Amino acid sequence: MTTVGVKWIRAGRYRPAVTRVWSWFYLRHWIVEQTARMIPWSLLEGTTAYSVVLRLLGARVGRRVHIHHGVHLQRGGWDLLTIGDDVSLGCDSWLGLVALDGGCLHIAPVSIGDRATLEVRAGVSGHTHVESEAMLTALSWLPTGQTIPAGERWNGVPAMPAGMSPGAPLLVTGRAHRGILLPGVHGAVLLASLILRSSISIMVTLIAVALFAWSMGVEYATAEEWFTFPTWSNGLLLPMIVLPILWMPVVLAIQAIEVRAMGRVKLGVLDRWSLAYIRVWHKTHGVNSASRWLSGTLFWPIWLRIAGMRVGPRSEISTIIDVVPECVNIGPECFFADGIYLGGPVVHRGTVTIGFTTISRGTFLGNHVVIPAGTTLPDSSFLGVCTVANVAYLNPGTSWFGHPAMELPRREVVVADRRLTHEPSFIRKVSRVFWESLRFALPTIPLLVALGWFVLMQRFSADASWMWMAFLIAPALTLAALIAECLFVLGLKWMLLGRVRAGQHPLWSCWCSRWDFLYVAWQFYAIGPLASLQGTLLLNMFLRATGAKIGRRVVLGPGFSQLVDPDMLNIADGATVNANFQAHSFEDRVLKLAPVHVRRNATIGENSVVFYGADIGEETWVAPNGVVMKNEMLPAKLEFAGCPVQPVEQSAAHHLKA
Repeated sequence: MTTVGVKWIRAGRYRPAVTRVWSWFYLRHWIVEQTARMIPWSLLEGTTAYSVVLRLLGARVGRRVHIHHGVHLQRGGWDLLTIGDDVSLGCDSWLGLVALDGGCLHIAPVSIGDRATLEVRAGVSGHTHVESEAMLTALSWLPTGQTIPAGERWNGVPAMPAGMSPGAPLLVTGRAHRGILLPGVHGAVLLASLILRSSISIMVTLIAVALFAWSMGVEYATAEEWFTFPTWSNGLLLPMIVLPILWMPVVLAIQAIEVRAMGRVKLGVLDRWSLAYIRVWHKTHGVNSASRWLSGTLFWPIWLRIAGMRVGPRSEISTIIDVVPECVNIGPECFFADGIYLGGPVVHRGTVTIGFTTISRGTFLGNHVVIPAGTTLPDSSFLGVCTVANVAYLNPGTSWFGHPAMELPRREVVVADRRLTHEPSFIRKVSRVFWESLRFALPTIPLLVALGWFVLMQRFSADASWMWMAFLIAPALTLAALIAECLFVLGLKWMLLGRVRAGQHPLWSCWCSRWDFLYVAWQFYAIGPLASLQGTLLLNMFLRATGAKIGRRVVLGPGFSQLVDPDMLNIADGATVNANFQAHSFEDRVLKLAPVHVRRNATIGENSVVFYGADIGEETWVAPNGVVMKNEMLPAKLEFAGCPVQPVEQSAAHHLKA
């Protein structure tokens, strides 16, 4: 209710508008957006409670709406949102109620009709309509002012007509009326089960702490007194360091067993509001949760096997999203980059389709590749970034990229010693295991910072009044704690990597292990505090300190609270950037790095991907969901759209941006 109150007081009713960034209205909107971060959006995903919150904020939302993981609707503009009955918003799909373009804040209406579907990572800009029973396919983008007519299916960047939208699939015999709940009851059961799982994790943690304290000879009365009046003790240092290191692997192992113990999910079609789907949601949620700790490590395939997935030897797997483990088979020597949508359940018009997905030997999947449920990829397939797999054209050993996909006739192969890419020596295995195991020690710093916070609060409370404590001392100490964690990440960056330069680093090199550890540490320590600075110049200042070259009045969109390769980023004055930068790539298990340049007053749209070596010209505009290829130079003062991007005629560009 706090967010609702702040929204109505600071922003009132949102109306279509275009205003300069850093204006008075922008400041009021920013306050509302930051307050909205207090809402536990991730907990509400998949439940009707999400729709209730949107209605309280001013949106018109129908019944039985499905809002999947990663649909971010907390950026404001809610009064301009209309969602009909039985709408499905797929994983990481986005609605352009609020956008940053050309140094301005754009607020515009979006309308999604009854029984319409936005698939994985599909997006619509402002002033768009998706009419009843229409569909926007995975990775597609609907430009400003466009309407998808009722019953049609649109595809591409920008989206174009691609036939009729498929109807709802028939439920599997015997499932049509089994375990189906009212949407409100279904949401309540899902929320209760998520809270129960969290409670079990907390209980396991408390038991582990109690056993550890008992082994250290700490009595109950002593522990109770310490928790009531925490004090600093050198004797606490060892437990504070050792406990999280030992505890996290145990919790992750239990989580894998828990996912396996839920039983196998049957292939086929089930009702969205059935009890069976709650189990599907828990399995995908469990994989996503464990991925934060283990993705990209040697431990990750082991965890996935315990959870029920078949994974071949020498496969390297980074972040996989929305996965039911037992419904996926990964062959040997595969390589998955970050953000792979791997055979996730397809939610469409109140149904959920689950298929068995097979990835054959030696397959490479680039960032944000979408593998539809039920797909079988042949041996040595290569799918570039932001490509949707289509078995109709995939043959063994072929390479594909784009949306719609095109075959790459010849792909550059990076030649490297296999002892650094596929067959490492014993000492290299030890080195990598060390750095990947060091992830389990990451909770140590927040625990020590929290202990220091409690001790200082205890000391100040002895002399200060409650008003001083509530309004000055507590906020100041909290701010100091958050700054300390951000500074720790900053120190790690310069200590582990120093000034990073363009070059190549094999997968099994120590440099790659340090690079990967820094990325995870940044995510663990700094992404939360820095997210609260999004939309301000303070974030730009921090990113400059990490090595990024960011000019004056640069407007950064969501997602810049974490940078993978800050030294490779060069953004000139007045640019507006919403891109996902790919200043690196793992090609043939070799990490390649090169700088990216964004020139003065250029704009890069929502969810676009910019590869290493790219150069975006002065005042150039790149459309949302576009992909700028590696080493590509975009001339100044032109407009580009597509995957890969292509020049857009002046009249068409005006239409796309209007």
